[in-house]
Amino acid sequence: MNKFFILLFIFFIPACSKEQQTKIPEELKLKLEQIPDQTATEITVEFIDSSKIKAKLWAKLAKVFFSRNETELSDSIRVEFYSTNTGKRQSVLTCDSAKINDITKDMYAYGKVIVVADSPRKILRTIFLEWRNKPQKLYSNEYIEIVTPEEEISGYGFESDVNLSNYKIFKVRGIKK
Repeated sequence: MNKFFILLFIFFIPACSKEQQTKIPEELKLKLEQIPDQTATEITVEFIDSSKIKAKLWAKLAKVFFSRNETELSDSIRVEFYSTNTGKRQSVLTCDSAKINDITKDMYAYGKVIVVADSPRKILRTIFLEWRNKPQKLYSNEYIEIVTPEEEISGYGFESDVNLSNYKIFKVRGIKK
């Protein structure tokens, strides 16, 4: 009987150690993927096209992940959007955190997201907003509120230019005048 337990013990121990050996590299790999390739604090980035400024971005913390082609921004993010025709500021976006696709330059803003258009004065509030670089448009599939001097509109789903002059709300919930 003792020989049976000794044999069982001899076969069981190597099996356990093999299982642990395969898990450790996988866990380590996951941890390494979460470590940024670059980290910067108090950043300012200007987005320029044909020598005209399109946007300026400020963030207290940026983390770049080369393997994911992604930059994570956190803590006091501010983006100013400019007209490429006139050079004037059109709107300001603030949010708690954001991710930028480093290939497409699309940005995803999270948390308390607010966009204030300079002229005419309009304010957009939501918890998620996507800025797509190629069409230069803002999108959201979440609950949004837009406040203008004339009215307050709320609903779900949204598309607009960066100065909030041509916007669509897909499921309007309410309008106050």
